[in-house]
Amino acid sequence: MRLAELQARMRNALLEPGGFDLALLALLADAPDQRERRLAVYRNNVRHALFSVLEAAFPVVRQLIGAECFTATALIFITEHPPQAPVLYAYGSDFANFLGSFRPLAELPWLADVARLEWARNEVLFAAESAALTPDQLAMAPPEELGGLRIGVRPTTRWLASPWPIHAIWAAHQPDGPPLETVDLHQAESVMIWRRDGVVCQELLTAGEFALLTSFAARCPLAEVAESGLKSDPALDFSAALARWLNESVLEEPIMDISLPHACESSP
Repeated sequence: MRLAELQARMRNALLEPGGFDLALLALLADAPDQRERRLAVYRNNVRHALFSVLEAAFPVVRQLIGAECFTATALIFITEHPPQAPVLYAYGSDFANFLGSFRPLAELPWLADVARLEWARNEVLFAAESAALTPDQLAMAPPEELGGLRIGVRPTTRWLASPWPIHAIWAAHQPDGPPLETVDLHQAESVMIWRRDGVVCQELLTAGEFALLTSFAARCPLAEVAESGLKSDPALDFSAALARWLNESVLEEPIMDISLPHACESSP
């Protein structure tokens, strides 16, 4: 049996329900009457590890549907959606989509978007760092270049919009959060999640701010970014949003023809 075939059979044995592959069992050094028991232990350990990852990534979903329901749902997900990469913290990226089409939970239409929010928090926690654009750096840019700056969004930032009050639902399940009964479940919300100094932060966004972030992520020129935000929300205070995100380390250094000096460097 070739290595690739052996690995595929072992993967199937550990992740798929049912009996074990007889050809695989024959390769084990254990006594014949102990082989299935040994593989069953391995299978249980793998499933428990994957379940623990989901439990850690989706604590609010677990609270919303209850521990027993979450366990049953997660185990079905693990069976139908085994890992595609050897990185445990990356497992669960399609759990929200699974919940959205999982008929036993259809009476909770906002559950999938709450899961998307929690997964965004997970991604932010493990995202790679990049150089943040600081207020001092932006101030050093020549005024005539400002409108053409193509500022980006750091990999440690995510944002999403939902027709449901996902931020309020999430907040209601935090220590000292407001009661869930006070949440208007018909209120749409947009949320930004970012990491600063190792801490995952979260705040509501206006429609204009959501448009700004989307344009920043597309590396649109700064003038076009401002225009897109104001088009979505004429009352948007663009300067205030930009200043806040610079101070919160949300934005990254721009792509431009000239290089902005780092804050620790002096101007020539």
